[in-house]
Amino acid sequence: MLVRGRARGALAPDVRRRVAARVRAALRALDRARSSATLVFTDDDEIRVLNRDYRKHDRATAVLSFHLQELAGEGDPAGDGIALGDIVISVETARRRAHGRRLGAELERLAIHGLCHLFGHDHKKKAEATVMFALERRLRRLPIGR
Repeated sequence: MLVRGRARGALAPDVRRRVAARVRAALRALDRARSSATLVFTDDDEIRVLNRDYRKHDRATAVLSFHLQELAGEGDPAGDGIALGDIVISVETARRRAHGRRLGAELERLAIHGLCHLFGHDHKKKAEATVMFALERRLRRLPIGR
């Protein structure tokens, strides 16, 4: 886990630990406990640069995922026991999008969204979105173990 930029002063350690625990619980539920993902909490400035440089969208966004290996879903055997990639979250955008929810809950949602992308899921087409969002809901409902 990395905490960069203005996210350093905006994110309590217990919130960071809870988001990391949510990702670990999701990996366990997917039978990928030996795999890992790096969580990067940052600010709007940095995520805007990443979004511009890698996706050609010159604006801040809530979450970006950078996979190290293309996978065909969470069941792809190539995703077992590997570093999956990076999940980069703008704490500032997450705070704005929380809409009355706790920031921690929004960060957990974004981390799981990013994890689904690392496994090769997308939401550009309706059929793909249906599968991805169902997986997200299932993973967000899991109990978190420490």
